[in-house]
Amino acid sequence: MQDFHSSSFSTIGKILRCSLSLLMLCCISISRLYSQCAGSDSSVTVCEKDNDVSTRTYALFDKLGGSPSNGGTWQTSDPANFFALDQSTGVVDLWRINNFGEHQFTYTNPICNESATVTIRLGGYPGENNIDGSANACGDDPNVNLHSFLGSEIDGKVQDFNGLWEEDPLTFTGQLEDNIFDARAAGPGIYEFTYTVDMVDSCPSRQSRVILEVHPAANPGLATSFVICTNDDFSAFTNFDLNNQLVGEDPNGTWSESRTNQLSDLNDSVIDLEEINANFGYGTYSFVYTVFPGHPVCEEMSAIVNIDILPVLDGTMTAANFCSGEDYSINLSYDDTILFDGSFEIEYLINGNPGIASAVLANGGGNFMVDPDLVPLNTNVTLALTRLIGVTPLRDVCPTVIVPNTTFLVSKAQASANNSCQGTPTTVTLTNILDTSSSPANGDFDLNYTLTGPSVTNSNFGPTNITFNNGNASFEIEAANLDEGGDYNIVVSITNALPLSCNLESSFVVTPTPSAIDLDLQIDDSCDATVIDVLVDAPILSDGTYTITYDVTELTTNTVLTTNTINFNGGSANYQIDVASLPEGNYTARVLSTQTDSTPCRTVFDFELTENFARGGIPGLPTAEPIQEFCLSDFNMVSPSLADIEVSADGLLLFYATAGDMDILPLSTALIDGEDYYVSNTDPENNCEGSDRIAITILISDPAPPNVSDSNPRFCSTENPTLDDIELNVPENHNVVWFDALVAGNLLDGTTPLIDNTSYFAATKNPSLCIGTTRMEIVPSIISPNIPSFQSDSFMACGLDTPTIFNLRELENQNNNNVFWYDDIDSTDPLPDETVLEERIYYAEGYDTTFDCRSLERIAVTVTLSDCVPEEYDFFVPDGFSPNGDGRNDTFFIPNIEVIFPDFTLEIVNRYGTTLFRGDARNPAWGGKNGSTLAPSGVYFYIIEFNKEGFEPKQGRLYLNN
Repeated sequence: MQDFHSSSFSTIGKILRCSLSLLMLCCISISRLYSQCAGSDSSVTVCEKDNDVSTRTYALFDKLGGSPSNGGTWQTSDPANFFALDQSTGVVDLWRINNFGEHQFTYTNPICNESATVTIRLGGYPGENNIDGSANACGDDPNVNLHSFLGSEIDGKVQDFNGLWEEDPLTFTGQLEDNIFDARAAGPGIYEFTYTVDMVDSCPSRQSRVILEVHPAANPGLATSFVICTNDDFSAFTNFDLNNQLVGEDPNGTWSESRTNQLSDLNDSVIDLEEINANFGYGTYSFVYTVFPGHPVCEEMSAIVNIDILPVLDGTMTAANFCSGEDYSINLSYDDTILFDGSFEIEYLINGNPGIASAVLANGGGNFMVDPDLVPLNTNVTLALTRLIGVTPLRDVCPTVIVPNTTFLVSKAQASANNSCQGTPTTVTLTNILDTSSSPANGDFDLNYTLTGPSVTNSNFGPTNITFNNGNASFEIEAANLDEGGDYNIVVSITNALPLSCNLESSFVVTPTPSAIDLDLQIDDSCDATVIDVLVDAPILSDGTYTITYDVTELTTNTVLTTNTINFNGGSANYQIDVASLPEGNYTARVLSTQTDSTPCRTVFDFELTENFARGGIPGLPTAEPIQEFCLSDFNMVSPSLADIEVSADGLLLFYATAGDMDILPLSTALIDGEDYYVSNTDPENNCEGSDRIAITILISDPAPPNVSDSNPRFCSTENPTLDDIELNVPENHNVVWFDALVAGNLLDGTTPLIDNTSYFAATKNPSLCIGTTRMEIVPSIISPNIPSFQSDSFMACGLDTPTIFNLRELENQNNNNVFWYDDIDSTDPLPDETVLEERIYYAEGYDTTFDCRSLERIAVTVTLSDCVPEEYDFFVPDGFSPNGDGRNDTFFIPNIEVIFPDFTLEIVNRYGTTLFRGDARNPAWGGKNGSTLAPSGVYFYIIEFNKEGFEPKQGRLYLNN
């Protein structure tokens, strides 16, 4: 058919719009004249709906009483009837109402806001009889749905579901509940059922019949597995009939398997187990018995007979004799052709007491540990295996274990070493030592031992001919091997045919020799000594009273001038001997003590200490750093003096220009950079000066100020500049220090933010942390363009005009066009003026073209592109289209609606009120389809919701021409 041209559609649309307008005016006039525009309630009775095809499109509007007006909608409160009703047209498909009885449908007209109800008394439909043998079920089905056997070959013609199912008395089983029949409980046979729908009003009750045949299910019987160990006698099982492993099976089955090739055909049921074991060994061999049903409504059934040939542990077990405390490991050797590799649990008996252990067996060998709590000591142990359980892989193992018993011995031999004192021998005792006959050892034997001490490791010794008596013996560790205090360990090995080479181990402690009393004499060794300090340190002494004797003797005459005793308790003490009254000369002081405490392992009891001293001696040499550096800025621009030199000395300091100069320099003498000065000291009590002098070299530092190429640097405020951002030049390993004044002032951190046109002062700091006295003034400029100001924070335009960034500049107020626009608040790439606008938020920032700086903040502007006057853009709604695939008018599309009305919705309905299409800006065009198929040619209706202030929804018709 030839396509309509757009001009023809426009003309038809205008005529339809005119007709619709007249129709709406007419309806309004009628509604004013008739208040009951929804009509009145009514009821109808419909019998045998299934015999009248017109009941599929039953028009409810025609059944209303009174004078109803068009334009309303229909509803039903019964959810089961929801999909049977077209709410727009009031047409109901009675074939889709599958319950007989009363059904109500309500018509509501919004013109008068009134409703009326049509009640349909619907007669029942029991479905079609099924008595021709096509109703079949299997005898193993407990849930046969009888509804599945009713129905019709006509599409949509379905029986009602609220009728009553009953068994025919002649075939009654009692296994029917509602519409579900338990065929498994009833058993095979032929059963008759009736389905009855009750009478409704004048509609009679109706009934349908179903004759159901229940067919026997296939029965493969109950299978029993056969279990045998791989080393059992198989001679009795060379003609093993698999049928003997089934109970209650149907006789018409067949046997199959996929491994041993024992079955010659499907009827063969005899196998040779001896041959299977010889060819394949242990494992599970499955044979399947399959029975086919007599009717296809039942499924074929199978039973599986498993022949389990179990692996077995057949081998030997050995165990060495053990020492008490060791792991009691038992070794297994076995025939690995009749036992798979894997992890096992082994059940065993030790002298009749049960235990269980884990073992990994592979390649014919393995071992396991027995529970040490079950093993008696110094007694022969009998070990027997009772059972093997396969764990990984999880498989059955023959319960028979073919492993002879074994015996072993566990010795409780022990070694014990006594504690001792440093440098003295200690005794080691051996007990419970057995000989080769497992009896207590008697006689002479050799042994070795390893001794480990605080700083001695693995020293091997071997005493011989140690005599044992009833399993016991002892020997000594020599004093030479115990020459330091601390913890020791000894490990003993016994040789000479003893059955066990147990390493007997013991720890012991060697107590170190206690320290002697620590005496010290400290004498005031100046020109005039006045006192002698006697210091006592005896912290390990217990509390008590101890006596120390002291005396002072003149050396030239050996005359004792002072003598006395000191009493003190254990610990530390400080006592003074007054020698101030002694004349000038040389003396010796002596302290003596005899120790009588009971401290363990003490070896020194008598102590004596002497010290020479003089009255009238020479003071000691001063001490000082040989090179001393002074920072000029630390002295407020005044040069440091001799008084500032750091020297440690007793008495008065004297400074000289040279090592031999006799002229003393005043302490106020200003220091000279690079000069050497010499220092000695004197005793202030007797004016005694030391004979030697020390030299001190002086260095005075004052680093030069930094170099700068630009003392007025410029920064953008967006860079958040700090003092660290100012570029200065200083020597290597030197740093820049900032102040807020040319002289004195406050020290500033490098992270201090810069302030526009503010003076900052930079000095140099050398590696010795000396700051120069000269400072360089820096005055930075901080460029901060103004934040743009706009007439409005929004910009409205019509997207059909393709506005650009250039149009946004209409908002700018005296910004000299130094404004950058961005599509993101964090974007760094300005948008060109020719960038086409989108409906979104844009951001503007001020820009200084001279210094390439930008404002600190950005201003957000919201762009709206739906500010379009429809009339200015020839906005119209087409009145038809032809979706015939020729590329012209193939879709119903309203030009520019998604721009002018971006939030619009479009709905297309047919003349029955059924919605065929819903569209919006994302899906604006209708291709003329109803679901997946093309709608037929004809008139359809559109409903447009503009969803824009000032524009009411619009309805109209369009013509679809295929």
